[in-house]
Amino acid sequence: MIYLLCPGDLDPAATIVQSGLERSCGVGQIRRISIAEWIRLQALPQRLLSVIISPPDSWGTQIVKGMQRDGDKILLLGVLPPTIAHTLSAVATIVNEELKVAAQCKPAPTYSQSNSALIIEYSDFSELGVSPIKERACLRYDFTDEWNNLGYGAVRADGSIWALSQCVQLPKEKILACLKLGGQDVSAYAGFWVNEKNISNTVLWFNRPVGPVDSQEWRLVENFISTAGFPGFVCQPVLSEIPYGYEAAVTMRLDCDEDVESARMLWQAYQAMNVPFSLALHARVLGEEKHHVLARDVLLAGGALLSHTATHAPDWGGSYVAAFEEGRISAEAIVKATGFRVRYAVSPFHQTPIYARDALTDAGYEGCIGGIIRNDYDFLMARAGTPPYSAEGFIGHSQQCMLHGDCMLTGSDPLKLYKQAFGIAKVSKSFFGYLDHPFSERYQYGWNTEDQRIEMHANFIEYIKDQGHILFVHENDAMDFLHDRASIKVSSVGENFQLEKSKTSRSALHQSVEYGGVAYPLNSELLL
Repeated sequence: MIYLLCPGDLDPAATIVQSGLERSCGVGQIRRISIAEWIRLQALPQRLLSVIISPPDSWGTQIVKGMQRDGDKILLLGVLPPTIAHTLSAVATIVNEELKVAAQCKPAPTYSQSNSALIIEYSDFSELGVSPIKERACLRYDFTDEWNNLGYGAVRADGSIWALSQCVQLPKEKILACLKLGGQDVSAYAGFWVNEKNISNTVLWFNRPVGPVDSQEWRLVENFISTAGFPGFVCQPVLSEIPYGYEAAVTMRLDCDEDVESARMLWQAYQAMNVPFSLALHARVLGEEKHHVLARDVLLAGGALLSHTATHAPDWGGSYVAAFEEGRISAEAIVKATGFRVRYAVSPFHQTPIYARDALTDAGYEGCIGGIIRNDYDFLMARAGTPPYSAEGFIGHSQQCMLHGDCMLTGSDPLKLYKQAFGIAKVSKSFFGYLDHPFSERYQYGWNTEDQRIEMHANFIEYIKDQGHILFVHENDAMDFLHDRASIKVSSVGENFQLEKSKTSRSALHQSVEYGGVAYPLNSELLL
């Protein structure tokens, strides 16, 4: 069991962190409690794994006592109040104006990128493994001010739950990640302590109320939970996003905003490479029967179809009612055109507000693909699963990587960033998804010709295939696997754990469970 403590005035952060922990650790293992309940639990002999968000200093003395319990773990997120800062040999001050400016960046120019001057740089701690991202900007764009092909969200400096909480100075040997400006260290972003003076257990801290929940740095949190200090410290199983037996997993799609049939040559290239293909369709395009043919051909060849709304309206039409109709009409149009009933949707412009999640759930969808650095920050998730504020049985998967001609870098390797994005996903054991769009008379998404586009796709796939034992699946198979993962029930049996798959699981791929540094296959039930 993981115990979550958070002051009431930071309830949005608690909701987002609890949702992130559940996506990693399964249903039923995260319990939000009061400080009084936590004090009561400390009087019991059981070891505790706790997550504490920006505690007030009035909690400080008790939390410091908790740091002295043998075998416990504490994940601290956000503010370090004076009592805790003193125990951790930290000096905390407010985030100054220079850092607020340095955490921002301009829109990206075509064929290039834009990065904030303020960056995060990670050190290596063997207890936590290697960070999937060794160095990153607090904010970066690959296309105007819309998306980040490396997949992570923004670490802001605006006082929000997505922002730096403080400027913090730590002893150098305790710094897991530092904030750097102009080559100089200006603050710690993460710290790690184990068996230190006044600390008998182990503590991991991130300088942000929601931690790295929107980045593959979340892998460090999973390693802390499942492996660090095993067996002397309390550990909790983590559900891998990669099916058992594979080193990485990949899915792709085309979002057919305008012209479905123009994607035929690219689909044929994927057929030749034996890589599954997916199309996201919306009803407006399907008004012309010529666009039905490729959709049917993709299905017959073993590919996947998804819904991409009825009209491609921004923000799903701006309301629950509009979003419900966008989802309903799109699903009905796809059935009429192809005979296929879609179960998963793709968000237009990657915008996925809470009311749209509710509307899609009520329209019968089982999940949605979205996630982008620009908007709806809580839907940009390091791990697939139930999004914050959503009903069980509806999942989200963040796929921010857009393989567009606009983003091909100038220089010797146009695909450099895409290779880096896949590398981050592989190290973090996240299910990697990327997308493109078919051409239209109006727009070609930065590609000069279809031949150029096919060459870049083929080069990228060839690179991925060379990186080990890689699974390629279409979007429906990927989402089915991730949906099954989100329904795994985890229960505590003393200090052991029982994990059970849902009886309604669809995917034939084996789930993988990580515990104590070992990956175990989950076929139906597993006792750890």
